[in-house]
Amino acid sequence: MSVARVVHARPELFAAPNHGFAWIRMIGALLVIYGHSSPLVGSGELFPPEWPVQPDEGVLMGFFALSGFQITESWMRDPHALRFAVKRVLRLWPPMLTVSVGMALIVGPVITTLPLGEYFRAHETWGYIVNNAGLLTLRHDLPGVFENNPWPDAVNGSLWTLPMELLAYGGLFALLLLGTAKKDFRWLTVVALIGLIAWDRHLEQTPGAESAGSLLSVPVESLVAFLVAFALGVLLNLYRIPLSPLAAGAGLVVLVVMGNNITASAFMAFAVSYAVIVAGHFWPSRLTVPGVWVNGSYGVYVWGFPVQQLLAMAGIGNQWLMLLCAAPIAYVLGTLSWKYVEDPTMRLRHLLDTAPAKKREPEPEPDPEDVPTEKSLPLPEPGVHRAPDRPERPRYAPPRPPVGGAQRPVGPPPGRAYPPDRGFPRRLPPEESPLSRRLSGEIDEQPQGRHARRPMPPDAGRRGDPNRLDRR
Repeated sequence: MSVARVVHARPELFAAPNHGFAWIRMIGALLVIYGHSSPLVGSGELFPPEWPVQPDEGVLMGFFALSGFQITESWMRDPHALRFAVKRVLRLWPPMLTVSVGMALIVGPVITTLPLGEYFRAHETWGYIVNNAGLLTLRHDLPGVFENNPWPDAVNGSLWTLPMELLAYGGLFALLLLGTAKKDFRWLTVVALIGLIAWDRHLEQTPGAESAGSLLSVPVESLVAFLVAFALGVLLNLYRIPLSPLAAGAGLVVLVVMGNNITASAFMAFAVSYAVIVAGHFWPSRLTVPGVWVNGSYGVYVWGFPVQQLLAMAGIGNQWLMLLCAAPIAYVLGTLSWKYVEDPTMRLRHLLDTAPAKKREPEPEPDPEDVPTEKSLPLPEPGVHRAPDRPERPRYAPPRPPVGGAQRPVGPPPGRAYPPDRGFPRRLPPEESPLSRRLSGEIDEQPQGRHARRPMPPDAGRRGDPNRLDRR
């Protein structure tokens, strides 16, 4: 599976998809704080109910779609069941446990209306930590904490989506173990998506909010709606569906034009899921910043609600002032959570990479169909000279005689002397060579025995004579 999801014509204009997703998550977390500002100060709903698109619900659907897309990508790159499960645990639990323990044991004792001893003896205090650690058994209240706020009995209302995220992880994990990541079994994901859409439409037409009840602390109706967006993210990754900014923008425009009705409610999951994934892949590179400044969106999300409750307890009653004060504080806490909680714990997943290194297998022989033949080689273009693939070896050329009768210097070049133990033969001058000495009469012995030169017969120039001079 290729790392790049979209091949840009000008890649320098766009940031890496993971960085774009981090930006979208951070913006979404801040929008959640904006959506909570009005209810927590007691002024009602921030968004008019007649709006066809509720931003807070759309943001949450975008979160789930991004999770489905990125978690599927994680499995495709490392399809190992144990490592996959550990990655999900290290991503989901540490920030949630940190904020739960911090509120129960640090903030709670300071602001509770109960005596300190009674607060620590209460079962609800320790039950808050234990139940939240189980995720599916969330507890939202601490004894004597935020009792006089406009929204009492909710220490951290943002945690309500985390059990749904856990169930989405579990459902995807089961499908991946069945082989849905493989090409022959991808249809199982389509079947699961169709079933979720049918279930969601049935619950949408049932009168009454959350009429389907709850699974432990998880509202079923909201769970199914968010699972549709999660499954869409999985499907977009598995089937490598083309991502087009024009199509994403057109989908959002159609969603707004449709108005507030059942059809728009069903179409919202598709439009929002596709749009956020496209936005991550086409995020402008000029907005690239160090990852620590945008990776803390999860911490911003889980710390935002307690910060807003503390501000409401301090007397802030205006929604815009609430947003202006809560957003920077939550952003700082979320960044600290990423740097000191999330990033260190996520690095622990590398401890599972203890498998011994595999022996390098010999390279397979090339397929005969892949080997280029003489007929398959490309022909040179007319009028264009094409250099040969392998230059011809030059033929041997005898050394040229020295110009002007100058003699080539004998021995090593000036300033360089070969050591005697190197064994280089000494080059003799022409007048001292054996041939010159024989011609001058200094050497008159002739070879004897089988090496003696045979006399040349008078008819040595005839064809077929074995002693011809020109015989090769």
